[in-house]
Amino acid sequence: MKKVRKFLLYFLVFCIISILIFSLSGCYSVQSIDDLAYVVALGIDIGSTNNLEITIQLTFPNSSDSSSTSGEAAPTIINSVECSSINSGISLLNSYISKEINLSHCKVIIFSEAIANRGIGQEIFTLSNQVQIRPDCNIIVSKSSAKEYITNSKPELENLVAKYYELTPYSNEYTGHIVNATISSFFNSLSANYSDPVAILGNGNKLNLPSSSQNTGPEDEFNIVAGQNPLTSFNRKSENLGVAVFKQDKLVGELTAFESVLHSILTNQFESTVISIDNPYKENSSIDIALYYHKDTKIDAKLVNGAPYAKSTVYLNARLLSVDKSSESLTPNKIKELEGLLNSYLEQAMLDYQYKTAKIYEADIDGVGKNLIKNFKNEKEWSNYNWSANYKNTFFDVQVKTNIKSSFLLSS
Repeated sequence: MKKVRKFLLYFLVFCIISILIFSLSGCYSVQSIDDLAYVVALGIDIGSTNNLEITIQLTFPNSSDSSSTSGEAAPTIINSVECSSINSGISLLNSYISKEINLSHCKVIIFSEAIANRGIGQEIFTLSNQVQIRPDCNIIVSKSSAKEYITNSKPELENLVAKYYELTPYSNEYTGHIVNATISSFFNSLSANYSDPVAILGNGNKLNLPSSSQNTGPEDEFNIVAGQNPLTSFNRKSENLGVAVFKQDKLVGELTAFESVLHSILTNQFESTVISIDNPYKENSSIDIALYYHKDTKIDAKLVNGAPYAKSTVYLNARLLSVDKSSESLTPNKIKELEGLLNSYLEQAMLDYQYKTAKIYEADIDGVGKNLIKNFKNEKEWSNYNWSANYKNTFFDVQVKTNIKSSFLLSS
């Protein structure tokens, strides 16, 4: 019995010593954070001598310490290489940079308009297969080159460029003028046979492009895209405004800032925005209206005489923001009347937008097919229907139910 106890004691001591030895020993396979070069933005252009030109913007894990006291933006490094593929480009850059490139902190992937017109399916699948790329990394299509977009992205309110790239897409929560388009959502829409993907529309320089809309009223103020922003004084040349529309993996068009709002409402990504409409009670004046999310939009899709029919029911809250002496005449009855006018205005705007996506772009970016698929018996029947070719034949109907909660107007 004593021998057994003695054996168990020795065995216990041996286990403790072994655990201490292994816990205190170094592990040569683990990389230090200082051994890695962190990519915060990845740009993809068409190369002049090769298939692609890859641009990476690098930052350093300890750069925030040196910049936090000075108030200056943390330094970054931008490098480019022409290559046959994304993976070969990263490999070539790794042979030049003293540290190993790491994509786990990449915030945005920028495609130039030129390569998006050609098709980016191969690049999207390659990046989705890259374990370091996070699924919430945003996709931007730049009207300029991706390299130019990255070079001209200068944070104004942030010291860290990574934080700037991370926060910029979230302006959609209070403006609705862009979409929060991630690589996971793009990949899912590209892989599905009932929807088409979208991306953030960006631009790397101030082009002052002529607007395609006719400025006939205050609502046309937001019928602009990246490159047409009316801001007159700002240091940063790059901007995001509007939506890049894809049919499968090819860029087919763009949506304005106002159409981006409509897209967000119909796809239940909407939070809030401000619009202006003509004031029906005062000539040559407008009324500013804040729109807020109320309930999810419902899309009922079915086949009518063989043609797709989609009815959307939209629920919004609203507040009247315009305040002047004439607001005294906006009695509860007139506010109710204005509520009806606002509903009619939004219904027509959404119909125009939906027919634009169907007749001009032929791209189902609002998920109508996802609601129509339930009318088919099985996946084979749906595939044979060929939704990609039939979306252009869809008839639309929209009903908007807006509730003006509070007017904040002057009263007598």
